[in-house]
Formats: sequence, C-alpha cells, structure tokens
Amino acid sequence: MGKHNIDKLSLIWDKRQKDFVFKYPRRCDGALIVHHICGDVLKHVMPGEKKPPFNFEKFNLVEELERRGYDTTTIKFSIELKAENSVKAET
Repeated sequence: MGKHNIDKLSLIWDKRQKDFVFKYPRRCDGALIVHHICGDVLKHVMPGEKKPPFNFEKFNLVEELERRGYDTTTIKFSIELKAENSVKAET
C-alpha cells in the first residue's frame, strides 16, 4: 500500500466501510469538503415557491448525483496544497 501524502485533500468511497473516507492536511479543509460534497446544504427559495414558514430547501450533492443515475461509489476527489502552503514544510 502506498504512503499517504499529508499535503493532499482527498475523498474516496471505501468498500470495506461502505462509506466515504476523507483525508486532509488541515481539519478546516476536511470540514469544507465534507460539508459541501457529502453534507446537506440549505438553499434559499423565493417566497411563493414553498409553503411558509420554510423558505429553504435541502440540497445534497451525493443524493442529487444518485438521483441522476450516477454510481456514487466511484467518486474520487483529490487536490494537493501548493508548495508554499505545504504541511510538510511546517513540520
């Protein structure tokens, strides 16, 4: 098995855990990717489109991709920090 790059932010589907696995160099970066890709995001809805008192709807990217017919177990995402922001340089 390869060595984990500590400067890489990544998201993959793990077959053994049957869930997404996140790896991140900084906790705030991990939270960002979890929230925006796998979490529920509330989107504002103009008055009149939904019944009051709720003027928002829930949006989940993974659920939307599944609804459109994509196999979300094949999701793979990774991005590396620029050299000047490297965690390796800080340690």
